[in-house]
Amino acid sequence: MPTARRPRQARAIETRRRVYEAAVAEFERSGVEAARIEDIVAAAGVSWGTFFTYFPSKDDVVLEAAIVTCAAFADACRKGLAAGSGTGVIVGNAFAALRRAAPAPGPLRDAIMRGIANQPERLSDHLGEDVPNPVLALAEVLEAGQRRGDVAAGEPPESLAAVLVHATIAAGQREAAMERAAGATERSGLPLTVLTVKLLLRGMRPDPEPGDPREVALERAAAALREAAEPDGPRIP
Repeated sequence: MPTARRPRQARAIETRRRVYEAAVAEFERSGVEAARIEDIVAAAGVSWGTFFTYFPSKDDVVLEAAIVTCAAFADACRKGLAAGSGTGVIVGNAFAALRRAAPAPGPLRDAIMRGIANQPERLSDHLGEDVPNPVLALAEVLEAGQRRGDVAAGEPPESLAAVLVHATIAAGQREAAMERAAGATERSGLPLTVLTVKLLLRGMRPDPEPGDPREVALERAAAALREAAEPDGPRIP
C-alpha cells in the first residue's frame, strides 16, 4: 500500500502542510471515519487529486499525526537509557511523554493510538529511519533490562514490548471511554493505565524460585491457553 508522499520543493511542502492541517481539523471536528474528503480539500483550497497525491488514504494523515507522538516516546526511551535509569522509570516516563505529545482527547487521538497499536508495519514505513515506532523503541529498553537482570530473559524483548504497548494503549482507550460515558470533563489520574503498566512490568521480572505456588498457577493457566489454541484443543468458555 502506498504511503504519504513527502515533497521537497517549497511550494509543494506548503501545499501538503495545508492539506494536512485541513484534514486534522476535520478529523477533530467530525471524526476520522465521518470526515469527508470534499470538505478537507475545500478548506485547503486544493483538488481531490492533490489530497491523494500527498495522502493516499485518511489513515496516512493519522500516521502523519502520530510522528510527533512516537518521536516523544522514542526520545524518552533514549534519554532513560543514556541516564542508566531502571526499566520501570523509563517505561513510565515514555508513556507519560507519549500522552503529553498526543493531541487532545478526541477522535484524532483515538485514531492515532489505534494506529500505533494495530498498524506497526505501516507506522514504521511512515516514520522512516529517523523515528522508531514505540514497540521497537521500548524493545531496546526491555533488552537493556534483561542485560541488567530486572527483566526476565526468557522472552524476546520485541514481543514483550508489543504486549506492553498494545495493552497500555488499550487500557488508555478504555479509560477514556469510561470517562466519556460518565460525562467527565477532565482526564483522571489514569488508574487503569497505570495499573496495566505496573502489572505487566511485574510479570516481566526475573522468574521466581522453582516451585513457587504463584508461578505454578501461572504455568497451569498458560498451559490451558496453549491447549485451547490447538486446532483440536478444548475451547475456553
